Amino acid sequence: MIFISLLSPKGKGKEALDYLRKMKPPPGIKIHNVWVTLGRYDAVIVFEVTDVDKAMRFAMDTGFSTDYTIETLTAIPIKNL
Repeated sequence: MIFISLLSPKGKGKEALDYLRKMKPPPGIKIHNVWVTLGRYDAVIVFEVTDVDKAMRFAMDTGFSTDYTIETLTAIPIKNL
């Protein structure tokens, strides 16, 4: 399953960007890419994992570590609809 996490700043700023730059995925999670964005969200993480519980833990850990508000979406390929 593919997940997209959208991050909004709450505090740490540069520290949070450094964390994202150096982030190592835990076992079972493949990070496809991390982008810094302009607009409503300051960063986007696209990652893949087979277990929804692992996805939730990864998103929560990332939010706690960066002090960002994080919203994570499940991405469903259009070919599957």
